[in-house]
Formats: sequence, structure tokens, C-alpha cells
Amino acid sequence: MTLFSDDDQKQIEAAIAEVEKKSATELVVAILPQSGDYRLPRLLVAACWSLAAGLALATFWPEESAIVALLLQVPIAVVSYLALGIAPLWRALIHPARAAAEVERRAFALFAERGLHDTRDRTGMLILVSELEHRVVILGDRAIHERVGDSGWQAHVDRIVRGIRHGQAAAGVLEVIRELEKTHGELLPVAAGDTNELANEIIRK
Repeated sequence: MTLFSDDDQKQIEAAIAEVEKKSATELVVAILPQSGDYRLPRLLVAACWSLAAGLALATFWPEESAIVALLLQVPIAVVSYLALGIAPLWRALIHPARAAAEVERRAFALFAERGLHDTRDRTGMLILVSELEHRVVILGDRAIHERVGDSGWQAHVDRIVRGIRHGQAAAGVLEVIRELEKTHGELLPVAAGDTNELANEIIRK
């Protein structure tokens, strides 16, 4: 289901290093398979298909025994559940508000877990791409947020989401990171004694 190849990830990590050479920004990129647990909608829909199959058998072939109908429901439920694990179908089952909340929750949790709130100059920044949901969240610590604001983040988010929808997720992320390299070099110049406080490797989990 991944939208990013190994080569894509290497290019993104190299781009992160360039941002951090030219600015005080401590950039972390996370690419997650999914942010929430959405198995319940899959189970419910699979159960509905299973029941529908049993009812169809009873309606159109009433001579068949109830045991046959019950036996039919098991493979229908399993096949339906597995089929609904295909990303576009699974995504269609997730309410947009639920998806947005789960991705945002995961972003804030990672921001705290990875210490992005604890850099020397409060210049931690997270770009989180959640593949199943096709959603992106960008968070910046105080020094960055004061200079960019919500409108700046939204423009970057929209650019990455556009890339995902056109099958060019990596290109969208790289475009945003290269833009950060230009703007953050001016907004957040490297200060004396600046060190790389956070690893450049993409978070995948």
C-alpha cells in the first residue's frame, strides 16, 4: 500500500539534510501506513454481506438447509473483510471527520514522542503523511509557527495531498521540502552553535 519507494525515501532524507544545513529548522518526516484503527467498519460491512448472502440463499433456494446458509456466510464474511482491506475501498468506509481526527491525533503524539517540542531554539517541524487516509498534517514548534502561521501550513498540506491524488506523493513532499529550504533559510537562519538535534531518517511505523 506504500506510496513511497525506497528511492523516494532516500531523496526525501537528503532533502531534509539540505533544509537543516541552510536553516535552524529541525525537520522530521513521518510516513505512516495509517493513523487509526478502522477495522470495525470493515467488520460491519463484511457481516452485512455475509447476512445478505444467507438471506439470498434462503429466498431463492428455500429447499437448501439452514446449515448450508450458515456455512456460506463464513467464507463470504472472510472474503468481504479481506477485499475491503484494499486501500481505496477501505478509505471509502472511513468517515472524513474520523480520518482527519485520527491523523491529527497521531501527528501530535509523534511531535511529543520524538521531542520536536524540545529543540534548543523551538524550531522542530513535523510533516506527517498518512497513506491509508490520504491525509497530511504539518506541525511546527513556536519559533516556526510564529513566522509561518496556519495559512502557510495549509498551502504545503494542499500541495502534498495534490501529489498523492495524482500518484506523485514523493514529488509533492519533495516540492514542499525544497520550498522550506528556500524560505526557512531566510526566516530561520542557522544560529551559532547549531547542531542536528533530530535524526533525518523518515519515521515509518
